[in-house]
Amino acid sequence: MAIRGIPLGEWSGSNATRELHQTIKDFVESNNQSTKWMLRLTWAIAGLTLVMLIAVIVQIVFAMH
Repeated sequence: MAIRGIPLGEWSGSNATRELHQTIKDFVESNNQSTKWMLRLTWAIAGLTLVMLIAVIVQIVFAMH
């Protein structure tokens, strides 16, 4: 049904609302992927920091002997 030549979906805004919902879903999915990568990188940095700490402790122990 059209009102004065304007399709109902455009006139009522329902098409725009559907597009907005899809855009939000796409954004949330993209954000979730970014969050997963940031968590992986954070854990990798924490692991490397631990390795460096152990290396420093070993160097201090060897330097004292």
